[in-house]
Amino acid sequence: MCVMWVMLCSVAASAQNVTIQVRVTNSWKEDKADEPVAVKFGDMKKVDFEVKSATVKCKGKDVPCQLDDMDGDLLPDEVFFLADIKGKDSKTYEVKLSAKDEKSKRVVEPRIYTALQFRDRKDLHPDVLRVEAPGTTDLFNDIYMHGVTIESDMVGYRIYFDKRQNIDLYGKKHRRIELPQTQFYTSESQLKDGYGVDVLWAGDAIGCGTFKDWQKGKPVNWTDVGVRGQRVVTTGALRTVVELYDLGVRDEDELMYDMRQRYSLYAGHRDLKVDVTFRPLLGKKPFGKKLFCTGVQKVGVTADEKARKGHKPQGLVKKEGLAASWGCDYPDMGKKEMWAPEAVGLAVYVPKEYVSDTREDDLNYLLVVKPDEESSLQYFVTFCADKEENGYHSAKEWFASLEDWQENVSRPVEVKVE
Repeated sequence: MCVMWVMLCSVAASAQNVTIQVRVTNSWKEDKADEPVAVKFGDMKKVDFEVKSATVKCKGKDVPCQLDDMDGDLLPDEVFFLADIKGKDSKTYEVKLSAKDEKSKRVVEPRIYTALQFRDRKDLHPDVLRVEAPGTTDLFNDIYMHGVTIESDMVGYRIYFDKRQNIDLYGKKHRRIELPQTQFYTSESQLKDGYGVDVLWAGDAIGCGTFKDWQKGKPVNWTDVGVRGQRVVTTGALRTVVELYDLGVRDEDELMYDMRQRYSLYAGHRDLKVDVTFRPLLGKKPFGKKLFCTGVQKVGVTADEKARKGHKPQGLVKKEGLAASWGCDYPDMGKKEMWAPEAVGLAVYVPKEYVSDTREDDLNYLLVVKPDEESSLQYFVTFCADKEENGYHSAKEWFASLEDWQENVSRPVEVKVE
């Protein structure tokens, strides 16, 4: 069984140690579990050494954490941990940073998995941190699992390395890490052993939360780009952050810009946080008027009654920024004999300030979005699979859960370095 060292290191007092108090406050009325907390070194004083280990404690008890390098300079610049906080409550955490590499012998099962791998002649699938190619180069079948793949103990995602950049979904019966074993292509024996499986076939639809260009009133793939890339920003036992980037994007309005999509997935979470940033390069009109889109597909809308298994396709899109659907269909149209139809619920939430319009077409519920004055935007993606033991098993249950989910992601905890 795969295990990962967690940084729970005792830090001796010295000139190259720093101890700070971090106050984490949940201003929402509901309890929060596994709430992400990132403490930036830039918010601390006197961190003038290379940090090699970290400890987080709350009321004397160790809290698993990880050190992350978010800016790619090979030096950690954040300590990350997860917090359980009751509604309208606060907790104080003691964070210690040390120049000594003092990992303890305590181990835990990882709650996060990240893979960006090549196909090779020996089927070793070596890990890489970055893949970059000219926009005209097709690497879809040269990257194992067709693109960067991330998994929490609840769900899995992969993002295709091609012009679609579709988000594909892996649903699980059990809350555990599975993709190192199944690699998104669950075998017949693994299915019998209770492993999860790919649960969505997007086809020409937008899938679940895929980010697309918006031209002539419809979603458009990323075809005219100079450079296409994917990279692992950081990963550990508790959090993974990956990035898609398209450089020298051109559109019908003769705009040219760079685009980066950063996806964050946390242990204990089924949802993705997506941060998109743009760097305008050329254009005859203000970039602030440029429109894009995301949304969810109408699952099962093209399926027959046998494939739907009694799950009527349902969905909605609201001007407040929520698009959601429920339905059932085959997850792989080419291997219907291997993988049975899967019922799933999909949802995307875009904060209202980024929403320009809502649309519905034959295949999708869409949110037309625009960047802010800083040429950036943020949204959230989530899904559930009917096969989950402790999940949602009907459209009614799924849609009823989304109001709280939307409120939850809209109210992150407040983090204050004292």
